Amino acid sequence: MGFSISWCAVREAGADQLIQRLGLLPTGETEGFPESLISTGKLDTGWRVIWHNKYECPYLRPEDLARLSTDHEVLLCLVEEHVMASSSELWSGGKRKWWISHEGENGPKGLFVDGDLPEAFPAIRKEMEELQRAEGGDAAGVDYIFEIPLKVAQSLVGFKHDETYRHLIGGHFIVMSRATSKTSIISRLLKR
Repeated sequence: MGFSISWCAVREAGADQLIQRLGLLPTGETEGFPESLISTGKLDTGWRVIWHNKYECPYLRPEDLARLSTDHEVLLCLVEEHVMASSSELWSGGKRKWWISHEGENGPKGLFVDGDLPEAFPAIRKEMEELQRAEGGDAAGVDYIFEIPLKVAQSLVGFKHDETYRHLIGGHFIVMSRATSKTSIISRLLKR
């Protein structure tokens, strides 16, 4: 098994607005580990995480992020452990500010970057590349390069999908559902 997920983070001050713009609604359920399709959790680092339990979330595509980030910074991570692919990117002012991606189908090589990368990037890259070399480089049975985009995101937000959620307020995620256009119409009618 392995993770095949998307998660994004937005600063808490804009989190409710972003969740509303995404059409997400709380179901009233909570979970200690995000097993539902969509869940959200507040972090004591000042960020809110929105977890989507599929790779390449259909409502967090580049055109969506451009629209959603006009008023807020939005950090997106994609994780596909079955092929060792990972990426992180930060959107702000309707534009992608930076992007880090690793496609590991052919082993622990291939890191792609663009934009004004966070300060933590060089040290994280160096550490992971040194660990990769120590394990045998490209022939190693582990892919530390996969970790680089995820650890850079973690350095900013304080969250990583496969580690203890020590910054999660209350120790649980709130399960969400996504309003469809049909449920939105019904909701508007019922509010009258």
